[in-house]
This record gives sequence, structure tokens and C-alpha cells, in this order.
Amino acid sequence: MTRTSFQTQVSGDALDRHMADARAGDRKAYRQFLAEATRRIRAMLARKVGADSELEDVLQECLIALHEKRHTLDPGRPVGPWMYAIANYKLIDHWRKRGRSRLVLDDEVEMDVAADSFAGMDIAALLGELPEAQAQAIRLTHIEGMTNREAGEHIGIGVSAMKLRVHRGMLRLKEIVDEQRP
Repeated sequence: MTRTSFQTQVSGDALDRHMADARAGDRKAYRQFLAEATRRIRAMLARKVGADSELEDVLQECLIALHEKRHTLDPGRPVGPWMYAIANYKLIDHWRKRGRSRLVLDDEVEMDVAADSFAGMDIAALLGELPEAQAQAIRLTHIEGMTNREAGEHIGIGVSAMKLRVHRGMLRLKEIVDEQRP
């Protein structure tokens, strides 16, 4: 059994199935992959930047990057985290070009954070400095693009507990970044 067929059998995610089929030459599956990726990335961007007029521009940059970087995806790995990482990098690039921006951390709590606060920093190392519960909450909501409800259900906690973990984790990350600045 090849890695791709193993991935397709194990993963119930439409992104994984569409990408595996697209790699096998199915053009319709690639269009379906792009449609599903568009839906998910648009939802992630809407949570992070709101219904901003620039959302569609960032979305298009994300889709172009997915197309250009599709060869970097390991066939044995899930598509979602790879896709959301690219989308997050494109969003950070957008914020860098634009300057400071308001970053929405979760559904109810907002904090002003410089758009490039984490630019040039090793996110994995920063998350490694947090308690695992907070790091996991941030990975699920801000890297993988899940909602607080989806992330909470994924690990078996309530929405309020997830929001609290994300909020405390983001506050701590901001402190860590501020401490590391000269």
C-alpha cells in the first residue's frame, strides 16, 4: 500500500482525498480541492481579519501559494495543517506590507497586537515555552484554523475553556515576544 492510498484510507478529510486524487491526475478532484480550500481559508481569514475588503486579496494569494507549493506537501501527511500554515504565512506577509493591524484572538476578546509581532520568530519554539494545553489550543485555532467550538470538541473541553486557553496562551506569547525584543 502506498503512502497516498494509506493517507486516503486513514483520513476522512475531503482535502486529503481530493489532493490524493489530484496527484493521481484527476483534474476534477483538484478543482474540488481548491473549492474546499477556498471555503476553509476564507473562514479562517474572516475570523482573523473580519469581513475586510482585503480578505479576498489575501485569499487569492493563499490559493496561488497552495498551487505553487503543492509539490512540497508530503503525500503521507494531512493537507489541513500544511494548507493553514501557508495561509498564515500569507496573512503575516499581508500584515507586514500593511503595517500594524488589529488581530482578533477569539470570538469575544480583542487585543491590539502589531501585525508583525511574531515575524521572524520560530513559532514552534515560542509555543514550546507555553504549557501544553495552551500551545495545543493555539495550534488548533490559529494554525490549523479550527473554531473554538471545533477545537474544544476535538480535545474534549467546552468552548469557554478553549477560549480561556487561547487567550492566556496568546497573552503569554505576547509577553515572551516583548521580553525577547532588544
